[in-house]
Amino acid sequence: MKFFFICGSLQAGRDGVGDYVRRLACMLIANGHQVNAVALKDHHIAVHEDGVQQLNGIELSVLRLPATLSSQERYKLLNKRIKSFSPDIISLQYVGFGFQKYGLPFEMLSGLRRATAGIKLHVMLHELWCGMALNAGFKEKVLGNLQKYFLKALITRLQPQRVFTSIKPYHSYLKQIQVEADVVPIFGNIPVNEYGDEQEWKQLGLSKHLSLLSGTEDRWLVVGFFGTSYNCPGLTEMLQTIDQAAKKAGLKLGVMLIGHSRIQNVVEILKNIPGAVYWQTGALAPAMINRCMQLVNVGVITSPVDGVYKSGAALAWMERGIPVLISASDNTYNEFEMKRLGIFQASSVNSVIEALNAKNKLTPPNYLNKAAEAYLQCV
Repeated sequence: MKFFFICGSLQAGRDGVGDYVRRLACMLIANGHQVNAVALKDHHIAVHEDGVQQLNGIELSVLRLPATLSSQERYKLLNKRIKSFSPDIISLQYVGFGFQKYGLPFEMLSGLRRATAGIKLHVMLHELWCGMALNAGFKEKVLGNLQKYFLKALITRLQPQRVFTSIKPYHSYLKQIQVEADVVPIFGNIPVNEYGDEQEWKQLGLSKHLSLLSGTEDRWLVVGFFGTSYNCPGLTEMLQTIDQAAKKAGLKLGVMLIGHSRIQNVVEILKNIPGAVYWQTGALAPAMINRCMQLVNVGVITSPVDGVYKSGAALAWMERGIPVLISASDNTYNEFEMKRLGIFQASSVNSVIEALNAKNKLTPPNYLNKAAEAYLQCV
């Protein structure tokens, strides 16, 4: 089968949807399928790039179109690529803000319809519209309503054969605008079996002082943050509870801030916790991220737990059998459902210790295989 993916950006490690596309595409290629991918509005490049990207030694043909291109030129290049590849199916990986700064890419209504005419179309809705949160401001809700009506118009215009989304609440929201979607959970964007160059790992350990952990792992409670950190009510209290749990278990508290992320005020909080040690790795290649994650006992999720299946960071921890903690302030936590997945609420010292003891006892999910199977059923 020949798959053709369209997303906003394909800058490795800087765009979650782009990373999702790359990993899924390489999985499909590894299983004998042909795949092309186009970044339709890539803000990370100045001129268009036609080449290949690699993951685990697998090459993916990509075309990256810079955000500075005119709409006419953008869709001209997209049309040319589609015609030359002649795919069996086109998959639009949609996040409104990835295609337009207000999440309203009106040019898609005509440009994308012409580009996909006569070819089976699939749409994956990674995000819907803003303003869903109860505490959303007036302007955010107004923009969200505009995005909602636009999304309905886009789906009506494109008439895709299948629509996917990542979590059950999104499925319910879509039904409200008469869009039927299958729920297909996403997967982590960091391969679990990629370890990279040993010398590179040694140099990273030296430069970031990770050698503190070498040979002394059993003396630490290492907590990990990965990806974007969202505004998280109760984050200070959660870190304090984790510190108390470390002390009760006779361990030193270490916090690892992995990758290129916007860390909410974690460092400032840690400065007020005596004895806490933290490491900030900065942007890393996927293999080095994977190596760092292996050092972590418990991961932290700062997004609401009811959206865990659309959090690439949360799934990255879970795919490694690493338990995760959420804030005690998260009132969407369902203990019966979540604990069996390895998701614990930091509501007490004992809860944190329970999470710590769960490492190496959890069965890692394989959502990548499930996603690949779901995409193959679209053809």
